[in-house]
Amino acid sequence: MDIWRALLWGLVIVGGVAALYGLHRLCLWLERRGLLYYRHKKPSSSAASCLVALQKAFEPQTQNVLQIKDEKRHHSEEEAPSGGDAPGSM
Repeated sequence: MDIWRALLWGLVIVGGVAALYGLHRLCLWLERRGLLYYRHKKPSSSAASCLVALQKAFEPQTQNVLQIKDEKRHHSEEEAPSGGDAPGSM
């Protein structure tokens, strides 16, 4: 009976390795489709970003701050006015 027990453990180990390899290939396939961050692609945001919607519900004033930070300035707003009052212009 000892040989049957060794054979059973050998099959369990081989089956476990095969199952892990299959899971690895499945995760790589899901990553290629964009459904999972696994090995090659890193997430662009943190885990705390899922709580932003909850924060917006409890603290609506923070939404205004986030909105202002996201706005982009135009080049015309960033440049100084080109009037004759600037020092060094003749």
